[in-house]
Amino acid sequence: MFVLTAYLYFAPEMQAPLGPLFAMMIAVFAFWHGFERFGVKNMLIFFFITWIISHFFESLSISTGFPFGYYHYEKLPGPRIANVPLMIMPAYFAMGYTSYILGQVLTGQYGKKLQGIQMIITPLIATFIMVMWDLVMDPLAATINQSWIWKENGAYFGVPLSNFAGWFFVVYLFMQLFSLYLAKCDNELKTYNKAFWLEAVAVYGIKGLSFIIPAFVLETHTEINGSMALVTVFTMMFVTLLCAIHILTMPHRLND
Repeated sequence: MFVLTAYLYFAPEMQAPLGPLFAMMIAVFAFWHGFERFGVKNMLIFFFITWIISHFFESLSISTGFPFGYYHYEKLPGPRIANVPLMIMPAYFAMGYTSYILGQVLTGQYGKKLQGIQMIITPLIATFIMVMWDLVMDPLAATINQSWIWKENGAYFGVPLSNFAGWFFVVYLFMQLFSLYLAKCDNELKTYNKAFWLEAVAVYGIKGLSFIIPAFVLETHTEINGSMALVTVFTMMFVTLLCAIHILTMPHRLND
């Protein structure tokens, strides 16, 4: 991932073609990291929950406008299921898992399954972290890349505000369901050293960098690329920094 991000400095026009590859690489990381954190069974359940919920609401919104607004997929390659490209659901899973881990870092949930109020707070924080990604990704994908097209021009670089409300609803739904499942069905989770948690933070931060680099090297679409780079710095990169500080200032072994 770092190599691909560095490559964008020399070939920023490849941001759109490399997007699906980025998503698949993060999905592979999510499975690898998640198998260690939650176990194979639990990660497959998280993947299943995310796939079903994200596909249902994506397809529903294309047909009815709820919850994101009216849009249709345009230039995304690959097969589709009910008008939704197959690659969309793994992207939800990949960034969903990474955001969930960062949510656990920010709420200090290192070595135990969620209990009490943390069953609500942690998925809520994780949802904000994931929507930060969409806040940057969606305007670029819908305008420059034309991966999808909105039926009506929205207030945020052509994206309707309903999209972000819908994203928050959908992401929180599968984050919350997974948290409730873990609380009921999983045993106590073991602890890990700092490097384990920093891996997820690094993946999220590298993804953020992929939105910043084009603003400094591309000579086209400078307004939207610059704007999204600025938004990235004060959302995704801020969370990356906050999580890194949180981990690095904790004891060597992160315990319950």
